[in-house]
Amino acid sequence: MKNIELRKQYYYEEVYEAVKKDNRNLFRKLFLKLHTKDQLDLFQELYPEKKRKIEKMLLPEEFAAVFEWMEPSEQHETFHFFSAEYAAKILLNMAQDNAASFLEDLEQKERDLLLSQLQEEDRDTLKELLSYEAESAGSIMTKEFLAFSPTDTTKEVIAQVRHHANQAEIIYYLYVVDKNNKLIGVLSLRDLILAQEEDTIGSLMFTQVAFARLDDDQEKVARQIQDYDLLAIPIIDEYDVLQGIVTVDDVMDILEEEVTEDFQEFSAISKSEEPSEKIWDIARSRIPWIVILLFMGMISASLISSFEETLSQVVVLAAFIPIIMDSAGNVGTQSLAVAVRKITLKDEADSIGNTLLVELIVGTIMGIISGTVLLITVLVLYQNMVLGLILGTTLLITLSISTVVGAFIPFLINKMKFDPAIASGPFITTINDILGLYIYFTIASLFLHLI
Repeated sequence: MKNIELRKQYYYEEVYEAVKKDNRNLFRKLFLKLHTKDQLDLFQELYPEKKRKIEKMLLPEEFAAVFEWMEPSEQHETFHFFSAEYAAKILLNMAQDNAASFLEDLEQKERDLLLSQLQEEDRDTLKELLSYEAESAGSIMTKEFLAFSPTDTTKEVIAQVRHHANQAEIIYYLYVVDKNNKLIGVLSLRDLILAQEEDTIGSLMFTQVAFARLDDDQEKVARQIQDYDLLAIPIIDEYDVLQGIVTVDDVMDILEEEVTEDFQEFSAISKSEEPSEKIWDIARSRIPWIVILLFMGMISASLISSFEETLSQVVVLAAFIPIIMDSAGNVGTQSLAVAVRKITLKDEADSIGNTLLVELIVGTIMGIISGTVLLITVLVLYQNMVLGLILGTTLLITLSISTVVGAFIPFLINKMKFDPAIASGPFITTINDILGLYIYFTIASLFLHLI
């Protein structure tokens, strides 16, 4: 294994040396033998002045695949290393949906400059994709697909597939349209190859086609592809005319993006926060949540202050405040994660009421077990049964309520047509901290005379 890694490292060094010496022929010979991922790794290690040399060493169509593998922020940085003409040719050799996505992130001036370098047909296609609402099926689809008439024979279609395969993003699904380009069926490449030459694809096609509309949310499209286990899904307009397809690789990106956004919101972090973002910008994006949580924390402080007399009489009560607060916050965050997942996955199997009931039961069970453990611990350490009962009862009630609160708030926010992920972990934790403290001090005050 070490020998393989050493050979790879030596190979990389040869490529670097070829760039350093401006040896175009050697660079091309070595670089073009590599997998796209390795090509990207090599490119990323180059100094900016060396990256600019790529325009002279590789054709745009040879670098396009590497460009598509980059993260959006890196694409934008790399774009500025090249001339507008070279960058435009890279766009032409990218999948249309990826090209449109890149253009969408550019400044209007830069976008217009690149589009002006393209032929009218290519420019119009990209402008159409850019015209669809952000995060809709239309905005992430590609128009590079293969479609045929139901009267075409297997022999004719196979010939056309061979001729046009390089122009399609995916050839595993062949779509069937009528004379008005309305989607009427789909045929897999496997079924096409196994059919008789004289068979028409109209007799072979599958008519119950899973599809999405142009204005469908991209997350809904992603779930459809996932649910039907598809490599691509056709996108049709209001008149059932086939407009494009969304492929599984785009779905993977969408799901990753959605999970990342939900995690960031769950953690009270700005969606736009990138590793390359300036420190002040990152701090500024987090400040609003910190300020909100600060004021909510003041409620906890006020609660503790209002029960100051109780604490002064039995100082040991203060020692268990962290346990109550941490337990409430932890179970609330767990329930929050469960609820957000159900909403995100559009899980209709459980009603809101059933979900809350399950969380209440789970919280109660955890409360009984945790409360019993805490009761026994207090008996061993403090030999005080009343204190143990106060803590055990508090933990039982707090965990039962906290699980329900953690699950209910995301459902409530979702009903209000907001993203449920904004019910972030810190937010739920702070709410449950307040509830936990109130329950703790209320019970302690009632039984204070017995301690």
